Amino acid sequence: MAMTTKTKTVLRRLAWGVGGLCLGLILLALAWLASNNRWVDAEAQPRPAALQPRSSERAPEANVFFDLSGLFAGPQAQPSRVGQALWATPTPEQATVADAHLLPQPRDAAWSCSWDLNDCLGLWLQDKEGLRLRLAEQALLLERCTALADGLLDGRLGFDELLQQPRAELRRASDQYLGLPVAPHLQGARVCARGFQLQAAWAQSQGQAEALLQALGRAQALSHALLQGSQSLLANTLAWNQERQRLRLLAGLMALEPALAPRLQAQLGPMPERARDAGAWMAAESFFGAQAMQEMAQVCGRRDGGQLLEQAGLIDRWLCHFGFMPQRTQQANDAWWLQQHEAAKAGPEALLKHLQAQQAREFSMWALPWRNTIGAMLLAVAQPAFADYPAKQADLLLDHRVAQLALALATQNVPVAERAVWLARQDLTPSQRERITLSEDGLSLRVLPWAKPVTPSPGGLSRSWPLPPL
Repeated sequence: MAMTTKTKTVLRRLAWGVGGLCLGLILLALAWLASNNRWVDAEAQPRPAALQPRSSERAPEANVFFDLSGLFAGPQAQPSRVGQALWATPTPEQATVADAHLLPQPRDAAWSCSWDLNDCLGLWLQDKEGLRLRLAEQALLLERCTALADGLLDGRLGFDELLQQPRAELRRASDQYLGLPVAPHLQGARVCARGFQLQAAWAQSQGQAEALLQALGRAQALSHALLQGSQSLLANTLAWNQERQRLRLLAGLMALEPALAPRLQAQLGPMPERARDAGAWMAAESFFGAQAMQEMAQVCGRRDGGQLLEQAGLIDRWLCHFGFMPQRTQQANDAWWLQQHEAAKAGPEALLKHLQAQQAREFSMWALPWRNTIGAMLLAVAQPAFADYPAKQADLLLDHRVAQLALALATQNVPVAERAVWLARQDLTPSQRERITLSEDGLSLRVLPWAKPVTPSPGGLSRSWPLPPL
């Protein structure tokens, strides 16, 4: 059947409409490419002073960072020198370290007990012979931990976390900044901190008060050094966790032996300034992000099975100039970090609420900017990842206050029947008063942490802190 003239007219108009729409989309895409390429990227700007990582002037041999990084070196090696060598040549194929037969890390239940899930002190004291054997097995590691803690106590040593410097040239995928080691001291710090806890538990079980206080003093020296000298978010998170474990141990010891409480006053004094600084980790994290963005542009088109080609092809190099704008993305990220740095001045709780409010805003593709759209999308994905970390620092401050309350109850010999009234009179912030309550029997404090638990606890969301049964 032949088409009518009217039908032909409709189809012609439809074709013109489709063609016009396609042409419009092509012109729109070309306009977007013209506004999103390296040639119209922002000029490079110096990064804000508030986001510059700290530098260390401490001599390597006086920096416990290296002792902890090389803690598992072989029996004849010096941990500090091994740590320095590993830091200078961090990739396994490059590292040539004397006596590379590393000591195994302790992994049994005594060393891995979680204070958030268990009464670790009670578990250790149930098996005193096992505790003695665990300490004997790790005599060399504990000897090294003791030496570095004593150096911290007498001022010969200090702790400054170092950050890797970007590679001058990217030849391998492992040269990229995000592929370089971060906080290699973490495993050593965990072992030393737990070793001091186990030594304290053993001393308590043997009635050795002076040995107990000595172990606790070393634990405090290491913990406070980590709190004051950490830069990266990873290292700060470890430092917060180690200090919280130390506080739980102190509370457990006072519950077992209330007469010990007066001698623990110094153990529960003020924490280092950076432990309360909610922005202490931001310079390092923003530096990681800035370097990653710079290198993202450098390696574009050069990947080949995990390796980096010496030179990308002409087409690859040309295509890499469109879309992602590294300078605008870095500057937008720096502006975001400056906002968080300002919010952090009011403390971890305020920063937590600020980040959670930002996270609650619904993401919309329509809200993305016309210029540097891809960079804005990358930031929109990356930035919410930091929202939960201030809760971990807020929990540290909360636990420190709880430990102080436990100490006061023990030193003042407050009877169980009077503890509810006593607690109501204490100087607590509104959020602390909401999160710290007395159990019905008056024999423990219940604490509701800010951070969501990774592993469900038998006691629910709240944590129980034992008190002396006076």
